[in-house]
Amino acid sequence: MTPEAGQWQVQEVVPAVSIRHSLVWAFALTMFLSAFLLFQVQLLISKYILPWFGGSAAVWTTNMLVFQILLLAGYVYSHFLSKRLSPKAQGYLHLSLLGMTLLLILVLSLLWPSAIMPGSAWKPADSRHPVRDVILITLLATGFPFFVLSTTGPLLQGWFARQGGDARTYRFYSVSNIGSLLGLLTFPFLFEPLLRLKVQGVLWSVLFALFCVGCGWCAWRSMQGNEAVRDAENAATVSSAHKSPVSAVLWFLLAACASALLLATTNQLCQEILSLPLLWVLPLALYLFSFILCFDHPRWYRREVFHPLFVVGIFVLCAAMIYAQPRVQIVVLPLLLFVGCMICHGELVRLKPNVHRITAFYLVISAGGATGGMFVAILAPQVFRFFTEFQLSLAACVILLLICLFLDKTSWIYSPAFRLICGVVGGSILTLVLMGRWIPAFAQVLEKTQFYPFTILLSALLLIGAYIQGRNPVPNSSRFCVIQIAALAIAVLTSFALFESAKPGPRLFLGERNFYGALRVFELAQGGKALLHARTLHGAQLDPPNDRLPMAYYGPESGIGILLRNYSRQGSADGSLRIGIVGLGAGTLAVYGRPGDYFRYYEINPQVVDLSFGPQPVFTYLRDSAAKVDTVLGDARLLLEQEAAGGHFQKFDILVLDAFSGDAVPVHLLTREAFATYTSHLRGDNAVIALHLSSRHINLLPVLEALRQDQQAYSLVNFTPAQYPFLDSLWVFLAKRPDALRISGLFPNPPPPLPHAVPRLWTDDYSDVFRLIY
Repeated sequence: MTPEAGQWQVQEVVPAVSIRHSLVWAFALTMFLSAFLLFQVQLLISKYILPWFGGSAAVWTTNMLVFQILLLAGYVYSHFLSKRLSPKAQGYLHLSLLGMTLLLILVLSLLWPSAIMPGSAWKPADSRHPVRDVILITLLATGFPFFVLSTTGPLLQGWFARQGGDARTYRFYSVSNIGSLLGLLTFPFLFEPLLRLKVQGVLWSVLFALFCVGCGWCAWRSMQGNEAVRDAENAATVSSAHKSPVSAVLWFLLAACASALLLATTNQLCQEILSLPLLWVLPLALYLFSFILCFDHPRWYRREVFHPLFVVGIFVLCAAMIYAQPRVQIVVLPLLLFVGCMICHGELVRLKPNVHRITAFYLVISAGGATGGMFVAILAPQVFRFFTEFQLSLAACVILLLICLFLDKTSWIYSPAFRLICGVVGGSILTLVLMGRWIPAFAQVLEKTQFYPFTILLSALLLIGAYIQGRNPVPNSSRFCVIQIAALAIAVLTSFALFESAKPGPRLFLGERNFYGALRVFELAQGGKALLHARTLHGAQLDPPNDRLPMAYYGPESGIGILLRNYSRQGSADGSLRIGIVGLGAGTLAVYGRPGDYFRYYEINPQVVDLSFGPQPVFTYLRDSAAKVDTVLGDARLLLEQEAAGGHFQKFDILVLDAFSGDAVPVHLLTREAFATYTSHLRGDNAVIALHLSSRHINLLPVLEALRQDQQAYSLVNFTPAQYPFLDSLWVFLAKRPDALRISGLFPNPPPPLPHAVPRLWTDDYSDVFRLIY
């Protein structure tokens, strides 16, 4: 097919060149190992520094951006080598780079716990600039080895093409992504449960040395050259169609859209719907799987399958978002991400050049991925109060899809097989109409999004088009026909539905967003306000005159309410109490303060602090408390460690750890080392540590039992069921002496049986959340 006929594939004439299987295996295994190590190091450093930033899911998103930029730098290096240097110069330069990296790994292994895990001296002193600190620490720890690994894919594929790999070279991209996928999946399911972080770091360093050996051999092999391939390259003719800037722009935009859709879906899924640990693994795995399928063979991407699925999926998701159906969103979001990535990567593969421009192709893809990452990780939190980038990414995917279809004269938009297209579009419309008939909430969505007027117009256009096309079929017609108008109508309708789904919900009083997630303050029907982070309630307050009534998990009959009301005050000379609280929320517990008491809150999110301070605070518990109240901004454990190192022990009678009610567990607050710090700040053996464990999906009781045994302490578990299940209150109290837990009105009351898990002690070097999910 000639370029004038609209075929976007490269026309090349390259004589076949024989290549040994041993060479294929050597290149394939080296690329596989590099991709495996590439993702393993991302996961290792992210988990290692996660406690330094309060366990925020944004650590992963920010690190993804860092690694995308490093990947771009690696691709720039590969492209420069391939285009500017001779094969021997390429080999010598890359061998020197591998040697320098190995030397660095060796030196850092002697200075740090492992070569990719900085010492504790690199912990940030405050939490005011978390994005900057995450970027700097990640670059310091893993920047150089990650850069070397990132050069492997395009560089080795270019070398392989020079050895005679021809069109087979692109299949190595699938091999590389299989390594990435295994690196991603083996971390939470194999290495994390079995190995300590330090051991994983050492193992990674050993495998990296093995990779350097394999990559060095490939570099040496490429320096030998291949005269037959040189003759073939001289004889090759490359279509000028791929030299058009339009193709390069589409490479960039499709890669950027897929990357933005990945990170935006991860934010939407992990911060807005369900903050389940390791849930971000699923979107990334689907993203990589789409790469594997699309670059393996064109048969996996079928437009007639994925395009209707994408449109229907968007409407179903919009309905679930407008009417707050989280269970539907949990299912549809990953599926829609996979379909969207298949479309972006499938169209990307259809536009790929021949292997002689492979490094330029990967360079543009990497630049697009980094741009999409910067949009979601850096720009979006500054511009949007909500996760609006998710809807924008989906809309961008729709627009790019239409552009690709219009530019490809062989696409279904220009196809004479109009009946098939009518059937697909008509079937999609019928599916939506039937869902509206069977699901009342979905019917309201269809009415709200003006679905039926659009459907009538679209159906009329399809009938007219079918009649015209049936009487006068014109193969490969490039004129603006009815089916194109129908496609545009569907795109407009889809964008409108996305716009409706992005609107904030009813009764929203305030919405804020930063590195630590999105906060929502909603007005209560009975008068008052509630604070939510994602779908987790962090406190509420009624309007006056009931504004002094503690609510939610902190009511007078809850475990913590009974403890604060009835705890013995005989331990202090003046009868006052010193109470430390990790996690501010709405500040509800301050209502239990009495004159002379001292409450010290530790809160990492400055926006949470702002809600309880200032001339007109949203929540007034702190302002109206009878006790003296201080709030310290930063990660609680780091602040307590700093206070202990400076000799400032707080001597708390009660230390409340209220950071586990959500599903994103700050693991570093539940380790042996953390409890050693807590114990140093207690007044004596009668002091109590209270832990709020009202999580919907994680059973932390086995971890607490292991800590109790390790600390040789006594525990009391108190569960208070509520009218609504998501307000059930589960508190665990620990003390050195059993008498400290003999509080009037406080009795052991374990929760309903949860899935059994063997108590296993968490340390700073070992934790395993996955086995505790239920």
